[in-house]
Amino acid sequence: MLQVKEKPCKGVNSDTKGLGCGKSTKHRVLGLGKTCGCYSDFLLNTEAGKLRLEKAKIKGKSRVEKEKKQKTREQRLNDIDWSKKLQDDINSIVRTIDKGLTCLARNTRGQMHAGHVYARGGNQTIRYNLHNIHRQSAQSNHYQNDDGLLREGLVKEYGNDYMQFISNLRQTPSIHYSNKEYRELTNKARIILKNLQKLDRFYSKSERIELRSRINIELGIYQRCFCELEYRQQNKSVA
Repeated sequence: MLQVKEKPCKGVNSDTKGLGCGKSTKHRVLGLGKTCGCYSDFLLNTEAGKLRLEKAKIKGKSRVEKEKKQKTREQRLNDIDWSKKLQDDINSIVRTIDKGLTCLARNTRGQMHAGHVYARGGNQTIRYNLHNIHRQSAQSNHYQNDDGLLREGLVKEYGNDYMQFISNLRQTPSIHYSNKEYRELTNKARIILKNLQKLDRFYSKSERIELRSRINIELGIYQRCFCELEYRQQNKSVA
């Protein structure tokens, strides 16, 4: 570490020129010593010093206010239930992947929701797995008795093997994330959603499955065997 050399207490700019006691000191501001009291005298007894002191007070107050606002903002963000926000953004990702297509349950158009193949109520662990979430009309999504129709539509479009893969997702081990971790996952999901929306395109059947797999892996919520259809098929011994 470089040692600070002692220098005479002597003003070095237009505001402090002619001031200073001349004693050698290591601790100086504008050339004036702090330990000998010359810098304090400058601040308290000269117009230039008083102005400098006032500016420092204003700057300090501004910094305190900024830190206070940041703390309030962080507290407000910490009070949010990020597990719900994550679900909202993943649902938006699903609607973006499946845009332009009819409801899987009723083969109708209109306002689309993101319907869970296996409902969140009894399958909280896989509520964020994109393979378990597919397009479903707002009307159909309000009726639990349409769950069977959703699964039938899924088999018609993607086949029995894919439906079996989704059914096996119920073996997924429980997930345990803190609210802070859910916030980080939500930020990831929002970046993914933004990029998909920029692309603004329609996807083929195989692309829709592949995108779900890739985004699952990118989010990193689940083990890979519960993220990717191809990986599961190649590693059938994985529980």
